[in-house]
Amino acid sequence: MKDIDNLTKCSVDSLKIRIPLALLDSYDKSIVRVLQEVDEDTGEIERKFKKTAKTYSFDNNGKVISITENLDGKSIAPFKLTANLFKVNSIDSLILLVNSKQVGYGYFSGITLSTIRAVYEISISANILRCSFATFMQANCTDTDFKKDFPCIIDEYKQMIRGLNTMGLQSVVRGHGANKMKNDLGIEFNTRLTATISKPFVKVYHKEIELQENSFDFADRYLSDINYKDIIRIESTVKDKKHFMSLLPELKDTSLDSILNLNTSQKDIILADSFNRNLQPRTHNRVYDNKELNSKDLLDLQILNTLINISGFTIETALNQILRTQICKVAKYRFKKRLTTLYNDYILEINYTEKSANINQIYDLIGWN
Repeated sequence: MKDIDNLTKCSVDSLKIRIPLALLDSYDKSIVRVLQEVDEDTGEIERKFKKTAKTYSFDNNGKVISITENLDGKSIAPFKLTANLFKVNSIDSLILLVNSKQVGYGYFSGITLSTIRAVYEISISANILRCSFATFMQANCTDTDFKKDFPCIIDEYKQMIRGLNTMGLQSVVRGHGANKMKNDLGIEFNTRLTATISKPFVKVYHKEIELQENSFDFADRYLSDINYKDIIRIESTVKDKKHFMSLLPELKDTSLDSILNLNTSQKDIILADSFNRNLQPRTHNRVYDNKELNSKDLLDLQILNTLINISGFTIETALNQILRTQICKVAKYRFKKRLTTLYNDYILEINYTEKSANINQIYDLIGWN
């Protein structure tokens, strides 16, 4: 059994690619279908609507299959590819949801210049589209997930998740902040829908467990000779061109060719930025100085500190208790924002150090400052 060849190296795990229909020789017209809802009692058509997405399921040999579930309702399709038709900036375009499972044996390598041809070929063989490979590589990229995989035994991993939860920046914005999974098996910062450039989506999860529970057939077919025991994954999403340019202003465009030609340093910058935007600094040397706080802030800080460090309240519980006195929604929001800032600056764990040298090494390789 061989080890993962690009362990600790950053690569693309998934992305959406967009190609204007005018650049295609042809595409599957059945992607757009007219569906209708029928009243079961009267048989009358209640409404008609267009569905502009189609999911193609593939067998172990990369061939399209029509039956995707067994009698127990479990998937028998190792991987899928979804195509959508959208009008983007008044241009009709085909959008493909590309992910690493579509490259089969190259799964842990991710989407690279070497593996992307496999995605192109299954798209052609399934008659999803027809175009040259050069045209395919000029597709525009959005919602691009970058990932790194690391070895980490389960006890250290759970310790790591608890530590990240402690160090995550608090936010009063719905959908932002840390969301720890059950049994300390993972953590997410923000959501894919609510993520922004300043609060990007980050996910840390146990890749071995995820493959065993959600992708067993795929792993059994393509990864049986790869040792992925105790492998964890850290990934983050770059949403669009504006997001890319904020990180890499030297980037000429966000075509598939350009994104897959990013060098190691550029990909590391992307992952490090997303991590640091969601967490307190690993060494936070802010000195508590009464002179920089007014009397009201000092009083509120003292109340917060008493509730959290003496009474043992969580930050959420402490905020709820203090904010019970506020009736006006606007005043409540502003007060909560001020209290959250005080908590982040003066109470949240500082000079944070993990007990495990392996975890610290992972943090170093991610670029957490």
